[in-house]
Amino acid sequence: MLTIRGLHAGYGKLHVLFGIDVEVPSGGITVVVGPNGAGKTTLLSTIMGTATAFQGEVLFEGIPITGLPPHEVARHGISYVPQMKNVFADLSVLENLQMAGYMLPRDETQAKASQMLDMFPVLRRFVHRKAGTLSGGERRMLAIAMGLMKKPKLMLLDELSTDLAPIVAKKVITEVARLRNELGMTILLVEQMAKRALEIGDTAYLLVSGEIRFAGGARDLLHDPELARLYLGVKEA
Repeated sequence: MLTIRGLHAGYGKLHVLFGIDVEVPSGGITVVVGPNGAGKTTLLSTIMGTATAFQGEVLFEGIPITGLPPHEVARHGISYVPQMKNVFADLSVLENLQMAGYMLPRDETQAKASQMLDMFPVLRRFVHRKAGTLSGGERRMLAIAMGLMKKPKLMLLDELSTDLAPIVAKKVITEVARLRNELGMTILLVEQMAKRALEIGDTAYLLVSGEIRFAGGARDLLHDPELARLYLGVKEA
């Protein structure tokens, strides 16, 4: 579904990614892991057009999208859930969902919002509460639901476990697996909680200092003792 070839990217004169090749197959979870500062978020930002591609190309369903502005990338069917500032804190849960469905007709927006509340029952309990009062895990659920409101073909998920307690982070990542298992959603997941992400992933890439050090099956990376220990902090792969 998504193909990245020979990508060099960054911000201004800052070069962050060097010769990146990534394939995201349809209907699966592709996981990108690596140490802090490796360029994982920059990869997603380049796909969405908020970082600069210096060289190489990004293809979505065979169509070049390299360098397109974010709203045009979104129109192709790509939804991005950023690591932080991913909900409108002063709006209610329902209002957040409605805002996320701005590209849909009004009737379809209401129906889609109701579907999201069914999919994430915890949100229905707080449907009229301001998003800023939700717990960290609840906000992540809302952010994912907002991403789904756009009826995407591909979801880009950036570090959903950030600042969450381990048990809550595990629950959020389990919800990501549910999107694939129940909806057949194609997902590109950047995640610091490497072990759990690789356990649910299909394909994996290890990004270190802006370069790909591993490309293959998610379980193969998880069970590579040297790479898991050196770069992922997994002592028993």
